[in-house]
Amino acid sequence: MVATVHVFFDFGGSDTMPATEQDTNALTPVNLRFKTADDATIDNINPIPIPSASVNNSFWKQIYLQVTATGGFTQIDNVQFYTDGSNFGAGITTNVGDEMPVKTLASDAGYEVAPGTIGTSGTDLITGHAGITAVTDAFSFTTACTKAVTIGEAGAIINAINETTHYLAFQMVVGTSASPGDLADETWTYQYDEI
Repeated sequence: MVATVHVFFDFGGSDTMPATEQDTNALTPVNLRFKTADDATIDNINPIPIPSASVNNSFWKQIYLQVTATGGFTQIDNVQFYTDGSNFGAGITTNVGDEMPVKTLASDAGYEVAPGTIGTSGTDLITGHAGITAVTDAFSFTTACTKAVTIGEAGAIINAINETTHYLAFQMVVGTSASPGDLADETWTYQYDEI
């Protein structure tokens, strides 16, 4: 038997106290959308406008893995994140914070509300999130070069229902050379060892 593990993200509320913990499996489609609003709705409201100069940012997304059912497993560890190495096209970068703010079963200490101007631009991840000092293009992480994801639970393992990884914080940055329109979906992958 294996554990049931889902990807979640938090939004709303206040720093260290998210209003909502959203299971992406409960969304239709099973997805998340970068936009200029702090919500889970998969729609075309509050898209990231293409700027006439500089860049516009999405509101950031703070994502984590959570065990939703035990299934008789012993533990999960060695969590890795990667993409297929492609991206969303010219003028668009999707960054991930180099640091992983604290998220555990007992603590949302690393959670920070995503601020910005709805419909225009989110606050830059580095300047706005106290837990992030540097970012890397998420699409630089591939099967050949994964990003190790921290587990803050006891023993640095997940071994009980509702235990989690720390947050990965993502933000889409749109520049002047981006093309308008709805972007094709990209697949991001978490992998892990399970006993």
